[in-house]
Amino acid sequence: MREQQVIIEGNYDLAGTLTLPQEEQEVYPLMVMVHGSGDLDRDENTKHLRINTFKEISDFVVKKGIATLRYDKRGVGESEGDFYKAGLFDLIEDAISLLRFGKNHPQVDAHRIILLGHSEGSIIAPAIHAQEPVSGMVLLAGTAEPLSETTTWQREKMKEDIKNAIGFEGWLLRLLNVDRKIEKLNRKVMDRIENSTEDVIRYRGKKINAKWDREHRQYNIRDYLPQVECPVLAITGTKDVQVKPWDLEEIAELSSGPCDTHLIEDMSHILRRTNEQRFSKILKDYKRQVKEPIDQEVLEIIGEWLEGNINQAEEKNS
Repeated sequence: MREQQVIIEGNYDLAGTLTLPQEEQEVYPLMVMVHGSGDLDRDENTKHLRINTFKEISDFVVKKGIATLRYDKRGVGESEGDFYKAGLFDLIEDAISLLRFGKNHPQVDAHRIILLGHSEGSIIAPAIHAQEPVSGMVLLAGTAEPLSETTTWQREKMKEDIKNAIGFEGWLLRLLNVDRKIEKLNRKVMDRIENSTEDVIRYRGKKINAKWDREHRQYNIRDYLPQVECPVLAITGTKDVQVKPWDLEEIAELSSGPCDTHLIEDMSHILRRTNEQRFSKILKDYKRQVKEPIDQEVLEIIGEWLEGNINQAEEKNS
């Protein structure tokens, strides 16, 4: 494979990596990758958790003759801007800049571009497609509802986790009223965000991207999924505690084009397997999971789907 360090011009210059297959040819199909939430670099890593998702997926698909484009988020790594001031719609605009860069690149087949989103990237992918259409879409650990509904579900799962905790841990959690304290803290933070017009606020000394949160409350993926007429592949794990695994069904129902869905047993939000059962234990297990590569079944499903849909796009435009 051949890696090129590129700069994508937009509201801010974004630094990225264009990876081309080793085999020389005039143009290649392209996969553009859009991150989950947080200050993630082009490989989907942060200082605190290195999941390396996009690097692993890139290495896999490039071997199948497909180029990839991944980038550092605004204000992260080598990209310009301020991560904390970036709203949801800024992230959409940045991804659109990536797609336009790819479509105009002399070594890319503009008729065979796949948009891959992970987590938040899956949520905004349909809105990106509405402005800059692609020939296919891969949604990893996605959802079919607004973020506010998902976070409410997450808090309920956390309360249930506390209620069902056993032994000394469960006794201590209930004694300290941890569930009530979490709910109270969440209400205070949300009140501060909703009553603010600033991009960034501070709560207990910590920076919070208030603009991003407010814009997520305006955004509803259900408005955009019906506009997705291209082929879609949606994959989620049964142990995903950050989105509802059964949302796969709604993604398929709302999408206008063909949608293949796969629910992978025991896979978490970061695309690794876990034996943990409880909400909090699965989250804590992330640090162990990242020591392993992403689940091989995910890669195999993506590979098979790409093979069929890339070929179909080529035949359609030949």
